[in-house]
Amino acid sequence: MPEPDPFFNEPMPPQPIINAVGYATRVGGSCPHPEVLRAMQSAQERYFEIDDLLAHASCVIARRTGAEAGIVTCGASAALTLGAAAILAGDDVARMEALPEVSGLPRHTFLYPVPGRYDYDHPVRASGARLRPFPFDAPELEERLRAALTTEVAGVVYVWKHGDDGATIRRIAAICREAGVPFLLDAAMALPPAENLRELIRLGPDLVALSGGKHLGGPQNSGLLFGRAALVRSAWLQMVDLDVRSGSWSLGAWLEAGHLPRPPRHGLGRGFKVGKDTILGCVAALERYPLRDFAAERTRWHSLCAAMAGALSGLSRFHVEYLRENGTGQYPVVRLTAPDADAMKWLKKSLKSQPPKIILAEDDHHEAVAYLYPMCLSDAEANLLVERLTTLLTSQR
Repeated sequence: MPEPDPFFNEPMPPQPIINAVGYATRVGGSCPHPEVLRAMQSAQERYFEIDDLLAHASCVIARRTGAEAGIVTCGASAALTLGAAAILAGDDVARMEALPEVSGLPRHTFLYPVPGRYDYDHPVRASGARLRPFPFDAPELEERLRAALTTEVAGVVYVWKHGDDGATIRRIAAICREAGVPFLLDAAMALPPAENLRELIRLGPDLVALSGGKHLGGPQNSGLLFGRAALVRSAWLQMVDLDVRSGSWSLGAWLEAGHLPRPPRHGLGRGFKVGKDTILGCVAALERYPLRDFAAERTRWHSLCAAMAGALSGLSRFHVEYLRENGTGQYPVVRLTAPDADAMKWLKKSLKSQPPKIILAEDDHHEAVAYLYPMCLSDAEANLLVERLTTLLTSQR
């Protein structure tokens, strides 16, 4: 008999953690504001036709982003899959029903960034799309991109990764528009800065995928897909329940307008269905987002980082640095460098060995490096984090 897996033998109820990672899925995303929670609770207490909720959400998304239309999705990953599926199928009902099978499509390939720091290509591939790596940071971008937009290319995907990406996005958008090839921007992590909520669509992509459960402050499992109305319509159709008759279909106006000959059957996004609480929670987060004091948020983050770095600066063996910007240019952070990978592994394990567990952010390239992000820490949690680190690292002298 195989040894029992400890993860299937829960020793105790799950306990809250101290989150020094930030807005990451593995530690729960964000903690929504009470107004968002009230909207979610209200949604769970009543019934709605989901298409009515999505239509309401689209109006709010359009108003807050400047896009023609938008939908709430089950995370940014689902937004990418649905966005790619919309580009592949358009308003063609037969194509919607065939995806992820693309063998009969004349255009089925997407240009996607060469492997690097953010490799979230799987959501795009889940649509059925074939990916062709493209070096968007290479010299002579315009010439190379024009040459790469061959007859089998259905779309282009670019991943936002830094605050100065706007110029590159604008160049890609112009070339795609010139060639008539839709451009899907993976902007899951593009907030903050808050201005990006409206700036992203101004840069010219046809569709934008954005996380709803990070800095936006919506439910963790929420995302946004917004952009050109025709493509949003296709994504919407491939996500919702379509087990209906044409005459009673809640989206029958699209039949009357001639966009579709009939309702499609269930699309590949059926497994990405978004709940009524998620839709209204995400809408509530969008509505209150411009009301937040972003300058005060940044001031507090910097204050926490400076205080943590100062309190930990006297520790031997581990090097502590307060960085005013992380790798994406969005957040201040405290970088903790151990003498070697084993020492950092010991520290992370020790921090998780007693309640409350403390989780540090990983470094993509260096196992001896970890980070303390301030966004999800209360003052009391930051103090406890410093106290626990000091106790552990002092004992290692």
